[in-house]
Amino acid sequence: MRIGFGIIAAIVATLVVNLKVGAPIINGVTVGLAVYLVSFYLLKWLFMNKVEKPTKILTMGVGAYALAFIFCWTLFVTPFLAPPTAAFTIAPEQPLVGEAIIFNAADSFDPDGTIVTYVWDFGDKNITKVEDSTITHSYTTAGYYEVELKVVDDHGIGSISNAQNLTVSAPS
Repeated sequence: MRIGFGIIAAIVATLVVNLKVGAPIINGVTVGLAVYLVSFYLLKWLFMNKVEKPTKILTMGVGAYALAFIFCWTLFVTPFLAPPTAAFTIAPEQPLVGEAIIFNAADSFDPDGTIVTYVWDFGDKNITKVEDSTITHSYTTAGYYEVELKVVDDHGIGSISNAQNLTVSAPS
């Protein structure tokens, strides 16, 4: 019976949660636990006498709920979350050693939410994680660099990395 309530609560939570507002997983867990606790204890109070210890009901039921919620969330919600797309520009396009280079990821987008983190790999063993779409970086050595950007949205879903090649020249 606890497992049945756990499954019902998880299904209700996955169907009720608005994916575009706040943190959907936290909202889903909150809704699911509320549905589970209210429905189980209400039915127990109405239809059952002393079946089990209340502490056992809570702990075993929440465990069943948690497993059912994870299963239902993965099955019903995750396929509808679209990953963000990483895109960026580099200015200037032919930089010199020591010159400040602006990397702008304002063209990155998320179809079902917002981008919250930008992870830059500048190809010189410098990996930087920021919340702003624009960052400045300079290189100390002339050479060929592959700059990679990965973005993460408000649902925690990461994009496929977008890479561009950059040649940094020595000043003449």
